[in-house]
Amino acid sequence: MNKNEPCVERIFLYEGRRDVFFEVYRPASASVRPAVLICPGGGYQVVGSTEGRPVAERFLAQGYTAFVLRYSIGDGAVFGPGGFDDFDPVNDARRAMEILRGRAAQFEIDADRIVLAGFSAGGHLASAYCFSGAGLDFLPAALLLTYPMSERGDMPAAFNITTMPFSQEPAVKSLPVFFHHAKDDKMVPFAGSVHLEERLTREGIEHVFLAYDHGVHAQPFANDEWFPKAIAWLKEKGV
Repeated sequence: MNKNEPCVERIFLYEGRRDVFFEVYRPASASVRPAVLICPGGGYQVVGSTEGRPVAERFLAQGYTAFVLRYSIGDGAVFGPGGFDDFDPVNDARRAMEILRGRAAQFEIDADRIVLAGFSAGGHLASAYCFSGAGLDFLPAALLLTYPMSERGDMPAAFNITTMPFSQEPAVKSLPVFFHHAKDDKMVPFAGSVHLEERLTREGIEHVFLAYDHGVHAQPFANDEWFPKAIAWLKEKGV
């Protein structure tokens, strides 16, 4: 293997299930690094490829070990009576974070420097995990959101999402958040991120919100101005 090529492996979250796992992208050379758990989008119908490996490789180049979560979708992403505690994708994120923390030495990552990054529906998932209280036992060091679904609004009917992360009082207010959204997003309304910014401000949650005039949904690097700014922000936070 070329020393510059990442090691890629697949870790299954549950015994007997092959559909829910995370992919590991780490350098061939050994060193303890910060990590990022990436939740791609896809409206809980698919797990998008454009927000998986391409994002992982960007983070890898910046000194992070990256993990791409393939969470429950379709019939496996239906809200039960327990709300987010009874929502399989959130449970998948919790299990992934538990594995990362418990096996940090194996993955050569710093368990206290794990970023949770979500895109579109993955942004809904990441926000729900952090702020609903479902992830209290295994919180990340920072939350990074790209064109996140944060309110029902004019969401396409195919996105079967009935509950939003801030439908109740946030369980955590000390988690720093970085997020961005394009005003011309044709899939997830920009207004949702404006309202998210207002809510974070009202709750006193530290955050950075970048609004761009143009961008392409599901193509996070169509306008990649946000990425170096996100990395600089993470470095400022020591993550």
